[in-house]
Amino acid sequence: MKMIATHAFLLLKVTILLCIAPIHGSASTVVILDDPAPAVVTKAQETAARNALDKMQKRMDEAWTEYLAPLREAKTAEERDAIELDPEKDPGVMFLPELFKFSSDHPGTAACLEALSQVISMASRDEKNRWMLKQVVDRIILEYIEHEELKDLVRFGHYNPPSPENLSLLRAAADRSPHRTVQGSAFYALGKLLGSSEETRAEGKQLLQRVQKEYADVPFFRETTYGEKVAGDLFELDHLQVGQVAPEIIGTGLDGDLMQLSAFRGKVVLLDFWGDW
Repeated sequence: MKMIATHAFLLLKVTILLCIAPIHGSASTVVILDDPAPAVVTKAQETAARNALDKMQKRMDEAWTEYLAPLREAKTAEERDAIELDPEKDPGVMFLPELFKFSSDHPGTAACLEALSQVISMASRDEKNRWMLKQVVDRIILEYIEHEELKDLVRFGHYNPPSPENLSLLRAAADRSPHRTVQGSAFYALGKLLGSSEETRAEGKQLLQRVQKEYADVPFFRETTYGEKVAGDLFELDHLQVGQVAPEIIGTGLDGDLMQLSAFRGKVVLLDFWGDW
């Protein structure tokens, strides 16, 4: 019986690889999914994975510093505009295969999820390696959907493009995760993505309202909760869309006099909102 089960597993694995090969055979790097993540990850495995990812992250930071050096060294806007960075040397592209392999070498760890999060962010913006996105999303849904650390992966999911893969990941995390922190994070990111398009704005608003009602106490980032965060997003959906009249702003000008935004109605006004984090 054990021999039959082993042959069945190998046959399934070969079938998967044969399906992948015709699609990605022209890729410069062949990536093969390893066995599923283990049910139990030891502390030693978590530590080894974290150390390995930290070393890779240091190399990535150094690569980014070198890659962007010409832009930092440019002294004028004209000099910066004239600089053409080689897209083939973009660290976001160069480290993709290594990050993907890392996730196979350290399955089930929190560091693996962090690496997969970076793969999603990079592959979502790189058409050449877009094929990797679906594999990663399928793997996360299959192996990590009940992982508590999934919240860190979906928390900022609204910064990725609203691709079918990214939306399916957020929907799966919202519907199938047993953790409120993951559910709230996924519903929020999904609401933000859907709310950014006029065609899906109504659904996005409903999801954000659900976050406000059911996950207001869930931490978003640092000291901020989703209840605090989503209040501004709902205000934006209701009052700050293209074609709407801007809300009143009252403050003090540089000369010390009272300033009201409505006093400039009929004129072209540039509002510059900025912060220092």
